[in-house]
Amino acid sequence: MFIRLAALIIFLFSVAGCNSTSNNRVDDKLYARDAEFQSVDAYQICTEQNPGNLQKCDALIKLVDADKKRLEKVSGTK
Repeated sequence: MFIRLAALIIFLFSVAGCNSTSNNRVDDKLYARDAEFQSVDAYQICTEQNPGNLQKCDALIKLVDADKKRLEKVSGTK
């Protein structure tokens, strides 16, 4: 009886661990996707507000690239 209970507890912990890892991956993907959309939006707003001086938007284009790389990394592409 004790061995069955111990085996059941170990099994439940291993299943719970798998689900939490999966949920973290989904959360990471959602966060990365949202961050990329927000940085693209910020860049577009910057370019609209500074049409003659796009150097003001250089930091945002770097942010867009970083967010894109993060999304590719957590999504498993590239």
